Formats: sequence, C-alpha cells, structure tokens
Amino acid sequence: MKDFLIIKACGHKDENLEIENIKSLAELYGMNTKVVCIENYDSLQEALTSNGQYDYIYLSSHGGSDGFCNELRTLDVKWMEFGELICESDCLKGNSILLLSCCRGGLNEVAYDMFWNCLKIEYVVGPRQSLTSSDLLIGFHLLLYNLEHRGIDPIVACDKVLKGTDIRFKCFDRMETESDPAFIARCKELDKLFDIE
Repeated sequence: MKDFLIIKACGHKDENLEIENIKSLAELYGMNTKVVCIENYDSLQEALTSNGQYDYIYLSSHGGSDGFCNELRTLDVKWMEFGELICESDCLKGNSILLLSCCRGGLNEVAYDMFWNCLKIEYVVGPRQSLTSSDLLIGFHLLLYNLEHRGIDPIVACDKVLKGTDIRFKCFDRMETESDPAFIARCKELDKLFDIE
C-alpha cells in the first residue's frame, strides 16, 4: 500500500477544501494518507522527520521560483532548503513523487534544485503558471487518476492534464533530467556556489 503525505502550508480560504479533496482522492486509490499543518520551518522539519516514509508528498503553499511560503509569512522556505530537509529526514520511499500544489511549482529551476539537493526524489510535478485552488485541484485529480488508476507514466499523466484542462503541469523525471544540459549547468553552478568538488 502506498503512503501519501499532505503538507498543508498555505493558509488561504480555499485550502481546506483542496486538502479534503486530495485526501479523499488518495484514499479512493487505496493510499494511506497523513495530513500535517505547517506554520513555520520547525513544524515543517518535524512533519518530515516524524511521520515515516512516503511514496507521495503533496505540498500546498504559495510558491515561486525561489521557494514557498504561507499566507502569514511565518513560513518562508527556499527550494534548496526543502530538498535538503526531505533528504535529511529520510521521509521518501523509492520512486517517490513530489507534488507541488503552488504557483510556479513546475518550473525547471525548482526541479533542478530539488534533484541536486536530494537523490531520493525521483519525480517533481507542479504547475508552470499561477493558478487558483480549483485549477490546482482539477489538475492533481487528473494526474492522480492517470498515475494510480490507469498506471500511466508520470510524464504522460502530466500531458493528460494539459490536454484535459489547458493547464500546464510539468513532470520532471530524475533520470531524464540528469542528462539535460541546463540541469548539468545548474549543478555545476550549485557545486561551485557550495564549494563542492
């Protein structure tokens, strides 16, 4: 049985409905679900280190190319920090998928930084543009339906989201991304920045 961690970190008025729907959907597909509410960095760290290992992590937050935050700004985490936290916490099983339910969660830079920081992340999925909760919800519904019910490859499942909604979700597969020249250049830049040889 698969395990699904939902991190509720946004704080906007529609988030409860989004989370209830995603939780119900994951359970419909036979997954064990755990919902954790995050208010700051410490509670995020605690959620990742004390709840076991997961096949999916679903992050509900406000997001951008640099990181994610909550409505009150008591939580403001860079993607690099998030990748490091995920890796250090050992909260992922093999072939894990990170679902970023936040604006701009599907940007190349986000996936590159997550992959560079944590070898345990196999897939990163998120929207390329700014979206409402209802847009995110329908996109992730289609994605999970195609992944879990139909058994479709994550990249193809993201294509189905675009075809069904005109919403641009992007899936990054670690194995494919590692040969991308832009990813290789970003890794060299990060290695130099963090003085890694």
